[in-house]
Amino acid sequence: MENLTLASSRESAAALESTSSLLSEWTAKVAIQAPDAAALQGTLQSTVLPGLDTLARELAAAGNTAQTALLARIFDHLTAAASAAGTRLSIEHGEAGSAAAAQAAGTALEIANAEVLPVLAAAPTADLGRLLATLEAAGTSREAGSAAPAGGGCACGGHDEEGLAELDTRVIPHAIRHATIFGALDGLAPGRGILLIANHNPLPLLAQLEQRAAGKFTVEYLEEGPETFRLSMIRN
Repeated sequence: MENLTLASSRESAAALESTSSLLSEWTAKVAIQAPDAAALQGTLQSTVLPGLDTLARELAAAGNTAQTALLARIFDHLTAAASAAGTRLSIEHGEAGSAAAAQAAGTALEIANAEVLPVLAAAPTADLGRLLATLEAAGTSREAGSAAPAGGGCACGGHDEEGLAELDTRVIPHAIRHATIFGALDGLAPGRGILLIANHNPLPLLAQLEQRAAGKFTVEYLEEGPETFRLSMIRN
C-alpha cells in the first residue's frame, strides 16, 4: 500500500495497514447487508457511524492546513449524510432507505480509507495505534450479523445463486483481500450468503474460515476453474 510510506514508524505503518483493512471490512459488510435493512441498521449504529465520528474528530485535530481543513469539512458532510441516512433507516426499513444508507456509509468509508487515513498517518499528533484500538472496539461491540434477516430473505440456508450478493475477489487488492472477504461474511445474517468469485481455488481462505468460524457457513463450489472459481457461501 502506498499510504504506508507516509507513516512515521514501523509500528505506525502496521497500524495504518490494519486500520485500512478494518475499514475495507466495514465497507464490504455494508455492501453485503444493503438488502437486509435490519442487519444494516445494526451495523451502522453499533460500528460504522461511531467509527466515522471517531475519524472525523481525529481529522479535525490533525492540523490546520487549508487542505486538511477542506478535507475535514467534506468528511464532516459525508459523515453527517451517513448518520442521517441511518436515522431514516431506523424509522422506515424500506428497500430505498436501505440502499441510500448503504451508499452513504460506503462512500464515507471509502473516503476515510483513501483520503483521511493518509492525512492522519502524516500528522505528528495522530496516534494510529490508539485510533485502531478505538475502531476495533467499535467493531466488536456487537456480535456481527446478530440482527434477524429482513423481509425477502430466506432463513433456510438454501443455495439460490440468483439471491446471492456477488463478491469478485479478483478486483480486491491482495493485501486486504482476505480481510474484505471475512468482513463480508461476518456481516451476513443467518440464511444470507455471497457468491465468491476468484481466479484460483481459494483453499487457504476456506481453511482460515474453518478456523475462524467452524461450521457456521455452508460452502458449495458452483464452478471449479481452471480460470474462474465460483463458490456459494451461506451463513447457517
